[in-house]
Amino acid sequence: VISTFAYSKIMIYVSQGTIKNLRVELFSHMQDLPIRYFDSHAHGDIMSIYTNDIDTLRQLISQSLPQILNSAITVVSVFVSMVILNIPLTVLTIVMVIVTTVVTKKFAGPSRYFLAQQRDLGKVNGFIEEMLNGQKVVKVFTHEQENIEAFDKINDELFESAYNANMYSNMLGPVNAQIGNLSYVLCALAGGVMALSGFGGLT
Repeated sequence: VISTFAYSKIMIYVSQGTIKNLRVELFSHMQDLPIRYFDSHAHGDIMSIYTNDIDTLRQLISQSLPQILNSAITVVSVFVSMVILNIPLTVLTIVMVIVTTVVTKKFAGPSRYFLAQQRDLGKVNGFIEEMLNGQKVVKVFTHEQENIEAFDKINDELFESAYNANMYSNMLGPVNAQIGNLSYVLCALAGGVMALSGFGGLT
């Protein structure tokens, strides 16, 4: 309990402290940028970096990196135990791990959709921010319909990239779970055969 509490508290300080420093650096760097940068980039797109992109980094630091470290320690300790207990079953498991890695690589290939999702999200935020700031101009020149059409276009682009990104990420979990189940069955069958034949020290 004490270790979990300490770990959680440390990770809060690490993740939030890092994100705070990143925001400070971003803001300081923004003050040094030339005016042409702000002319060529929508304000909402710039704001999206401070909110959406920074939040994605926060999730990476607070969740993904600790999970990777935890998993690495687990994998090493389990692998050592497996080698000590039974080498043939270890080889079978390694083969299934290679299969899982290949399948994961195939599904993780379209990671460009995640990049496209962040880019399109910035576009939508930028467009909305500009339209809100320039609402009076839009009304004066009766550009409502043109703006609705422009918004529909970039909103559809965000829908497509977000749909594809979520589709691939949601498919990966069930596929890996089924490969894990298959690996379990193969290990059980191989272990049963080895136990019946008295091979590999299994009884």
